Amino acid sequence: MNKIIFGFLLCFLSISLSAQTDKEIAYSKAKEAIKIMDEGKLEESIKLLEESQKLDSENYIYPYEIAYAYVQKKEYEKAIKILNKVKKYKSLNSQVYQMSGNCYSYLGKPEKAIKEYEDGMKHFPNSGNLHLEKGNIFLQQKEYQKAIENYEKGIEVDPTFTSNYFRLAKLFLNSTDKLSGLIYGEIFMNLERTTARTQEMSELLFNAYKSSITLSENESKIDFCEIIIDASEIKPNEDIKLPLCAIFAENFILAITDEKTINLNSLSQIRQKFIENYFKEDFKNYPNVLFEYQKELIDNNLFNAYNHYLFQIGAQEEFSNWLELNRGEYDKFVDWYTEKQNIIEITNENKFIR
Repeated sequence: MNKIIFGFLLCFLSISLSAQTDKEIAYSKAKEAIKIMDEGKLEESIKLLEESQKLDSENYIYPYEIAYAYVQKKEYEKAIKILNKVKKYKSLNSQVYQMSGNCYSYLGKPEKAIKEYEDGMKHFPNSGNLHLEKGNIFLQQKEYQKAIENYEKGIEVDPTFTSNYFRLAKLFLNSTDKLSGLIYGEIFMNLERTTARTQEMSELLFNAYKSSITLSENESKIDFCEIIIDASEIKPNEDIKLPLCAIFAENFILAITDEKTINLNSLSQIRQKFIENYFKEDFKNYPNVLFEYQKELIDNNLFNAYNHYLFQIGAQEEFSNWLELNRGEYDKFVDWYTEKQNIIEITNENKFIR
C-alpha cells in the first residue's frame, strides 16, 4: 500500500513540475540565486542565473544580475561585457547604464563612466539615479559646483528620488548656504525614512540649526546663508523678487525672540513661529513645498512631535526624556505620519530646487 501511495505522489509531483512554464522555473531559480548571492556564494549564484537565462532568454534581469555578481567579485571588465549585451534587450531600465558607468568608475575611468550615464539619459531622461552617479564623479574630483548642478538636475527630472537630496544636503550643510542644506535634508528625511542615512541626516540638521543660531542677552543672530541681490537684474517699476534667504531670515529672526537656548523644545517652537510668520504673507510669492508640509503638520497639532522625531539623533537623551513624558502625543504623530496619504507630495510643479 505504501509503495502505491509513494508511486502516486511521484507521478503527481512530476505532473506539477511539468506544468510549470520555463519562465516560472527561471524565476524560481533566480530567486534562489539572489538569496545565495546575498550570502556571498557568488559562483553558485552565477550558475543558477545562467540557467535562468537559458530558460527565459528575453528577460534582461538574469544577465543583469549575473553582471552584478561579477561587480561584487570586482571583475568589472566581465560585468561591462555582459551589460553591453544587456543594452540590446528590448526591455531594460536605467540601472543597466548606472551599473555599467559605475564599473568604469571603479576601474578609474571617470570619462567613460560619465559617457555611460549620459548615454543612459538619452534612453531614460527622467532617471534621477543617472544624474546622481554623474554628480558623484564630479564630487570625487572635488568639482563641487558641477556635482551640485547634476544632483539638482536629478531632482528636476525625478523629484522623489531621494539620493540627490541627500548629497545636496550634505554639500550645502558644509557651506555658507546652510539654508539650502536644511531644506534638502528635511525633504530627504520625509521621503526616505528609518534608514541609516536618515539617522545621519537627523544629527546633521540639528547641529546645523545649533551652529547657525546665536542667542545672547544683548542680541540674537542667525547665519544660515548669504543674501546676494544682483542690482543689474532689477528693472524700474517692477516688484523685486528677493532671494529665499532674505525671506527666510526676515521671518526666522522674529521667531527666535525671547529664546535663551537651542534644544529640541525651543527649536520646535522657533520653527513653528517661523511658519506662522511666513504664512502671513510671504507664502503667496515664495511658495515652498517643505514649508507647506510643515503648515499641514501644525494644522493637525503634530508639529511638536514631528520636530522631536526629526532631530532626535542630534539630542538623543533629550528626545528619550521627552518621549517618556509624551508617548501619547508621539504615537498620534506616528499614526498620522505613517499613513500613505500623509507622505510629503512632491511633483514637477512644486519641487524645490535652490
